[in-house]
Amino acid sequence: MNQKRASDFDLTAFCTTLAMTTDFTDYEPPRFEWDDWKGKALAKGLDEDLATLGREVYREAINHAWPGRLQWVCMDPMLTHFLTKSPQTARQFYEAMLATDGFQFAFEENGSGIIELLNF
Repeated sequence: MNQKRASDFDLTAFCTTLAMTTDFTDYEPPRFEWDDWKGKALAKGLDEDLATLGREVYREAINHAWPGRLQWVCMDPMLTHFLTKSPQTARQFYEAMLATDGFQFAFEENGSGIIELLNF
């Protein structure tokens, strides 16, 4: 019996064959809803830094499964409204959300918490 084992697998040969037989010229990276949101926000005149922050918050809220009410303030239309109408407060709030992964790590044993994080 002449069976191949996993340790007999030639990764270099496989990658070489894959590179020679695969046409990557048509590849387009996926676009996600947070990318679309950022494009629309920039088109509406939102500052690049705030749009980048908003995109990051939008993405993290979904990918890290933040609670529903937090996701609600991290997606359109609330995200756009908050960043547009109160940019400084929104920046502070959203940076705190990112730093704590959706406020999951906002409260420490010594009593400091989200109030100190937001500097209110």
